[in-house]
Amino acid sequence: MTKDTDLFPPETLQELKYLIAKRRIVFPDSLERVAREIMDRPELMAFESAAAIARHCGVSQTTVHRLAQHIGFRTLRDFRAMIKDHIRETAAKQFLYQGHSGG
Repeated sequence: MTKDTDLFPPETLQELKYLIAKRRIVFPDSLERVAREIMDRPELMAFESAAAIARHCGVSQTTVHRLAQHIGFRTLRDFRAMIKDHIRETAAKQFLYQGHSGG
């Protein structure tokens, strides 16, 4: 369970990884399985249904929803939005790094 983040979910994927590394968020076994998969492949959370994520991780769909709440999000949709923001920002940084200009 989250220790000092019960009211405020992480705003970025990096913040979530930091909280996990510092053991401020600790997961029960089934939630940890899903969390690890999402940390390795955030596009799963961004673009797959809860049912597809559950099948991929070998857990129930309820477990996927509980993961979002365990981290501090009200809904899976809120967690998904944070992950999508991360993917968008990462893509934009890569685009700019490759020397492309906007126009």
